[in-house]
Amino acid sequence: MLRFRRSELPETLNVAGRTVAVVTTRRPTARGVRLRASAISGRIEVSLPARGGEAAAAALLQSHHDWIAAQVAKWPAPTPFAPGGVIPFNGTPVLIDWQPDHPRSPALFGTSLRVGGPLPLLNGRIERWLKAQALADLEPVTRRLADQLGRPLSRVSVGDTSSRWGSCAGARSGEGARIAYSWRLILAPDWVRFAIAAHEAAHLVHQDHSPAFHALNRQLDPRAGEARRWLARHGAALHWVGREI
Repeated sequence: MLRFRRSELPETLNVAGRTVAVVTTRRPTARGVRLRASAISGRIEVSLPARGGEAAAAALLQSHHDWIAAQVAKWPAPTPFAPGGVIPFNGTPVLIDWQPDHPRSPALFGTSLRVGGPLPLLNGRIERWLKAQALADLEPVTRRLADQLGRPLSRVSVGDTSSRWGSCAGARSGEGARIAYSWRLILAPDWVRFAIAAHEAAHLVHQDHSPAFHALNRQLDPRAGEARRWLARHGAALHWVGREI
């Protein structure tokens, strides 16, 4: 059972064999305290009203100990960028083959990612390579879809977002839209990445999720529903790639 002063919120919890951060956020429109165990961020997220709420949140954490432990136990395991580790790439397991005398720039040889250089810089080196691979894969596909739809597209980029796999902004602008993706899509199979690209391209025409949008999305990619189900099952694990805890 969790033990701490009811008027104070802990910064971490030790549950299900993990040390988990507790993050609080104040929401001016909130009427009470809300608790969420995020399998993507790997945090216990507590929403508080504009004023007060700490005692109620502490009590909620204590009374929901078993629920929190059950949720954390279902979270994916971390998949760090470590020598000899295995990470997904394009839906296939890839071995990290690090040797200090290998070339510093990562290079894929079959199912091995060969990389060298100082070990403390390995994380950044692999992540930058994955981001470059994601952009090199997603940008031409996205521009091809935009051309197919006859819609202007000004920029395609990748980042490390946790709330969505892709986003489309400025579709009504005469200068062209900006589409951004999570670089972690490069870890997923190519048909899943294409589904997200088709989804964002459909937003170039329909800036909503109306029946017309879904009809166009299915026209661009008949496997759209299958990709959503794949991400629902496996998407959280992609956010644990590169994490050590």
